[in-house]
Amino acid sequence: MIVIHFKFYATNNDAEYEALINGLKIALEMGVQNLITRSDSELVVNQVNGGFQTRGPRTELYLRCTLRLIGKFKEVRLECVPRKKNSNADALAKMGSQQEAVLLGSIPLEIQEIPSIPEIEAMQVDEAPKETWMMPLFAYIHKGTLTEDKFKARRLRYQAARYVVYDEVLYKRGFNQPLLRCVDEEEGN
Repeated sequence: MIVIHFKFYATNNDAEYEALINGLKIALEMGVQNLITRSDSELVVNQVNGGFQTRGPRTELYLRCTLRLIGKFKEVRLECVPRKKNSNADALAKMGSQQEAVLLGSIPLEIQEIPSIPEIEAMQVDEAPKETWMMPLFAYIHKGTLTEDKFKARRLRYQAARYVVYDEVLYKRGFNQPLLRCVDEEEGN
């Protein structure tokens, strides 16, 4: 048995995957070829066994990392254990989640500084904005630009009555919001 304390933010599902990944790594270091692994996380067990799909890029990375490690074994069977029958694992998990982990007896403690998966990076895409339904509406309200098509122009004028441009941003009017008038128009009256 081993207790691992994470020095990074991890959701419950992340922690379940981290425990599985660390267990697989230890088994590989020991030279194990055939392995039966038990977990009380129904979600992780079913995702690894192919019964559930992953949602989100982080979970997908954890699943790929786990499957890559499983591929190094001759045979791996992952089973779900009811939480009621998994009290030893729960006790270890509680020890690992404490800030100041107090060890009972001779259970080794490892501190994991970073997740087993790479950090997800957001990419910035420099691409010209595509034509959306808002652009002709914005152009009409802001500059009075109308299309040549009479049907589309009529529809645009009708639709524009429900929107307003403020500080170069298009907003939809609320039910009780009065129509805004231009200051120049008021001064001319």
